[in-house]
Amino acid sequence: MINSPELQFLLLSAYLTPNTHLFHESQRLMALSLQWSEIFSLAKRFQVYPYLAHFIKWNNLQSYVPESHWKSIASSYQKQAMQTIYLKRQLFDINHHFTKNNISYCLIKGAELIETIYQDTPIRSMSDIDILSYPKDIDAIVEILTQLGYYQKTMHQGNKIQAIATYRKHYPAFFHNKRHTIEVHFNLFPNSSNPLDLTQELWAHATPINNSSQLRLDIDHHLLYLCHHLAYHIQSPREGLVLYWFFDIYQWIKQYQTTINCPLFHNLCPKDRENIDEIFKIVDNQWIKPEKSNTSFSRTETMLATILNRHLREKRLDKKKRVLSYYQQMWCDKHPKWSTLDRLTYWFHLLFPRFSYLKDRYQVRQKWTLPLYCIANPFMVMYRAIKRLIH
Repeated sequence: MINSPELQFLLLSAYLTPNTHLFHESQRLMALSLQWSEIFSLAKRFQVYPYLAHFIKWNNLQSYVPESHWKSIASSYQKQAMQTIYLKRQLFDINHHFTKNNISYCLIKGAELIETIYQDTPIRSMSDIDILSYPKDIDAIVEILTQLGYYQKTMHQGNKIQAIATYRKHYPAFFHNKRHTIEVHFNLFPNSSNPLDLTQELWAHATPINNSSQLRLDIDHHLLYLCHHLAYHIQSPREGLVLYWFFDIYQWIKQYQTTINCPLFHNLCPKDRENIDEIFKIVDNQWIKPEKSNTSFSRTETMLATILNRHLREKRLDKKKRVLSYYQQMWCDKHPKWSTLDRLTYWFHLLFPRFSYLKDRYQVRQKWTLPLYCIANPFMVMYRAIKRLIH
């Protein structure tokens, strides 16, 4: 199947550094009378607007782009630049308070990437800040982040309800009215048979950063996690697919010249190894091999294009099945050791939570309105579930 020239052009935006071969490939696609509205629609769908703006600007292709489209994408790039400044300030504050209280931590995913491979360009967007920490430090972290104005939507739900978010990989997220959400992880490979041993190995090979309690994961280990995280989202019944996760892996491999063939990889479960290997092959075939061989980029549907097109062509009924399977997974898999009574109790507390939870969840300022929120909450939960099925 032929790859659409619009999708081919969008995938070229993973290359951040201009070169002659890339310029000629862009010119070839330009000669095909690209549908710019389709390109921008794809960029918005897969959340790579800033990458596209950077690619067009650095390859001097602005003259080919309709003025209205270029203004829109240039504005998006500028907003992302401002957001990156605020994010780095937030990361500075986290480092300051964690170091002051001797809390060891590692930045992972986007938070680490904007400090390393994207440190010179503000194109990497983030919905939250992900941190790896030791479980023993969670009480101190909660205290610090609460003092800084963060709150957890499940912090008043009791230990058993909070356990649904902690037994696999991370604690309930920390929200802030003006800043990015923070997720504190303690397990990066939750489906493995020995996740605690794997996490200990991550910590054992992490490198301390001078004058800070922050550590940096081994570059091979972080690459493994990026591939593992992306594989999970591709297969997840609920989560969406973000194209820049593929871009991240390509840029990581290019900068550090690293591979997934490290001892930690062989300690993962067979399913995780298979998924990670598949992601690595996709990135290798899509960007690394064409760049190294200086050959034309594939015009047939690559493995990555197949994945993206599958998401684009997903029918409404298929999406309903995917979302319904997510709710089934919530019921069956949130805690395998729970009895039916435990599950019913959990769902009851989701529909009729404590007032203290509602106050945080909806940021209620007037206490007299809390009974109204208690009555409305079950309908709001069901509304969000139905909305997810319809849209």
